[in-house]
Amino acid sequence: MLSVMEILKYMKRLQIFLFILITLFSLSCSNKTASDKISIAIPEGPSVVSFIKMMDDSVSIEGKKVEYIVKSDPQQIQALMMQNKVDFAILPTNMAANLFNKGIKYKMIACPVWGTLYILSNLPEVKTLNDLQNRKVSIFGQGTTADILFQKLIQKKGIEKVFIDYRFTGNFELSQALRLKKTNIAVISEPLVSKLLEQDSTIHIVEKLSCEEYLNEKDRDIFVQTAFLVNEKLERNNPQIIKEICNAYRASCNYVTQHPEEAAVLLVKHGILPETNVAKKSILLCSINYVAAFAIEDEIYSYLKIFYDFNPESIGGKLPSENFIFQVF
Repeated sequence: MLSVMEILKYMKRLQIFLFILITLFSLSCSNKTASDKISIAIPEGPSVVSFIKMMDDSVSIEGKKVEYIVKSDPQQIQALMMQNKVDFAILPTNMAANLFNKGIKYKMIACPVWGTLYILSNLPEVKTLNDLQNRKVSIFGQGTTADILFQKLIQKKGIEKVFIDYRFTGNFELSQALRLKKTNIAVISEPLVSKLLEQDSTIHIVEKLSCEEYLNEKDRDIFVQTAFLVNEKLERNNPQIIKEICNAYRASCNYVTQHPEEAAVLLVKHGILPETNVAKKSILLCSINYVAAFAIEDEIYSYLKIFYDFNPESIGGKLPSENFIFQVF
């Protein structure tokens, strides 16, 4: 007969064995679940607008469900990428370059959304950029795309004594502050611009924030504001998925721009915007145009050089290598 000590030893070994079995089973289920999905992380704003047709169609690729992870802040998406948790992502192009330079291997497939930043004011006397002199302008996020491009613009135009206010912690909070007259001038992105213009007739566009001052010798737009990115592991393991996702996303972008009324209905249906009139106006201001990254490589690097010249650390201390651009399917 077994002694008490021997029984306890046996039970302990059995517990360890069962723990190992449960752990292996959990990992197996986790891997199976992950392999059944294709995840795309998207920031709120124009990027969600560009995906709306794809979302509504409940697209699946090779039997895998496409999962859309919508976040209010690009930094939340950056965190998911750093943890290698998503297959595809949308980020501001300068932020994407910064991550790539820090060893987070996501490549840029395309620019789907171009310039969508607008300088708005609720003051009737503020009509042009020159009227910003001796005034305070609110911007969400120091060192962001809006911040750097705005500062470069006023430097180029020679507008002095413009004071930048970073008090507001999010684009929505900033838009509410403008509507409630807690600030009088702000740089805001779509679709919040259309919402504000509809809500308050005193709010107007002073200027669209653009890269006109930096057009290259081909006279082509270089405001590649947004990067559509793919995880390098997917490039190695399943390039066919990349091709099919790109085809579906390109079709979604084209649908939104070519059928704004129908797309507006979808935006309301999915709770992205409150009503179709606002949604349709927003689409027109969202600058959606899916262009493959390899076709605009010069424009991408010209755009990133603006950030590098202003503050090299904003893109990770250097221009990213050519491997940053996804070349072939």
